[in-house]
Amino acid sequence: MMLAYETDTVREAKIGDLPYVVDLSKKENHALGFIPKVAYESAITGIKRGKRWSLVCNDMLFVCENNEDLVGFCLASFGNPIGKDRIGKIAQICIQEDARKIYRGRLLLESVLAHGIKVGCRNFKCGCADDLESNLFWKAMSWNELYQRKGISHQNTWLQTSDRLINVYGYYDPRQLRFWP
Repeated sequence: MMLAYETDTVREAKIGDLPYVVDLSKKENHALGFIPKVAYESAITGIKRGKRWSLVCNDMLFVCENNEDLVGFCLASFGNPIGKDRIGKIAQICIQEDARKIYRGRLLLESVLAHGIKVGCRNFKCGCADDLESNLFWKAMSWNELYQRKGISHQNTWLQTSDRLINVYGYYDPRQLRFWP
């Protein structure tokens, strides 16, 4: 069994990491979908820009390093800070191809969940296209498949019009009451 190396670390992303994240997301866009560079930047700075958004950003971007070289990232949100039931979202998680299957994805995900618990967010959801190998990752992480939905259109309308099926997975902190179906 291969384990993450002692030289693997996870940290909050910095602006200098942005070119790597954008490049990797473009290489993996068939699996990740499209998120604009400004969204990653907002997740780093905590400030959203643009007419459609409030100025407050609840997203965070984390990166995984091996020997100080970036090998992956995770874009996550941590629910409404004033909401009763905070449900976080893993928007994207990606490990570059030559660094996969060495438990770095698990290290990255567990670090993001630990941050969520620290800020009071113990439940998470994510979506994964039905035709991707990544479904095995979510199942291996013991996330529960909650339901399927259609994919979101590429016209940025947030309508579920794509024929691509998305499996929605959920994680809940076992120390808390379970509220998934």
